[in-house]
Order: sequence, then structure tokens, then C-alpha cells
Amino acid sequence: MTHTRTWAIALFWLGILAAPAESQNPRPSPTFPGESLVGRDSFDAYCASCHGPGGRGDGPVAPALKAVPADLTALSSRNDGVFPRAGVRAVLAGTGRTVSAHGTTEMPIWGPLFRMFESDARARVRIDNLVTYIESLQTRSRD
Repeated sequence: MTHTRTWAIALFWLGILAAPAESQNPRPSPTFPGESLVGRDSFDAYCASCHGPGGRGDGPVAPALKAVPADLTALSSRNDGVFPRAGVRAVLAGTGRTVSAHGTTEMPIWGPLFRMFESDARARVRIDNLVTYIESLQTRSRD
């Protein structure tokens, strides 16, 4: 897949399919959904279409993907009860292992896309806030 085509596909997903998920408690939204740096807002705008509003891998786009999106609520339980903060951050930033549903490492994940439209410092804050929000979604292991 060419680099240009890869970017076009990524921007399509970003602009069309990453619409914010509906919320039980609506919050005032910024002019553009991507303006807010609040972790939940970023999750709703960029992650919920695939991972679902609760992070369980059941978003509206999930059936169209080759691989089922990860259940983000079980990251800690799959890691001996410890949230893999550095690993989650690396995947979001595009420096971690490639996730098959996201394509090859040539495909921009979120970090490179965020940095295209905002400063590196703002992208780091957005990713850190997303990681913190994903950590808040963790469910207790049912041992």
C-alpha cells in the first residue's frame, strides 16, 4: 500500500468513522471534537468507533475490521493485575508493537496523526490523557 493511500485511509477513518460515541451524561463539546484534551473526549472521538464506548471491542466499526478490536477493559487482568501504561502509550504513539487490526508500522496510528495537526507537546498530553482514561476502564479480574 502506498504511503499516500495509507494516509488517505487513516484520514478517512479519523474524519468519518471516528465520530464521538453517544454519552449517558452529555458534556459541553468544544467547537471541533478534537480540540478537547480530556481523555474521555479523545477516547470518544478516536477510539470508541472500534473499541466501543466502554472499551470492550464492540464499537460500530468492529465488524468491518479483519481482527476484533482489543477489549481495553481487560488490559490489567491480562497483565497480572498491573495496567501496562508504557505499552499502551507506545501503541497509541505508534512506537509499540504493530497491532494487526491497525495494519503495518507504515500505517499511522494515533500519535503520528495527532502530531500532524497539533504540536508534539499537545500530542503527548493527549496521549497521556488517553492512557489515563483507558486505565480508568479497567475491570477487576474475576478469579
